[in-house]
Amino acid sequence: MHKKFPFGRQTKTRFGFYTIIAILVLPAIIGCAVTDAGRLENSPDVTRTFQNSQILANHQYYISGFQTLPYAIIAVDDKYQLRPSRWKPIDMNPNVLNVLIYRMDQVYSLNPRGAWILDSEGNRLGAWYSAQYQTTIRRQKDNQIIVLAPEPPDLRGVP
Repeated sequence: MHKKFPFGRQTKTRFGFYTIIAILVLPAIIGCAVTDAGRLENSPDVTRTFQNSQILANHQYYISGFQTLPYAIIAVDDKYQLRPSRWKPIDMNPNVLNVLIYRMDQVYSLNPRGAWILDSEGNRLGAWYSAQYQTTIRRQKDNQIIVLAPEPPDLRGVP
């Protein structure tokens, strides 16, 4: 007596069809998973640089938030251009930086800290100082960069 194979011709055809689809679609899915997103790399050295009111040479400074009480401060290396966004350029000097850092520490009470702003390849684009420790970073053509400004600090429960 002949045993019937549990997988018929129709099942084999369907399996072959789905295999071909998977082979064609998988590279596209993997390609979408590879990102050009940068990241923040926490750095005690960057934290000290900001807290000691040291100005990084060859960097343009920007603030996010209020002019006298920012949510974040970034210093972008002059090799890169920050794309227009909610960041406001500021002429930075040690006195201004000292006042801004003091206000951020005292008003927000959230322990701001420093980080390097890195592109997807690990190149340093600049420095970050904020109580927010995450953002979106992208490096585009012609050395233009996008650094999303952080949300305002959550001050619920702070008198």
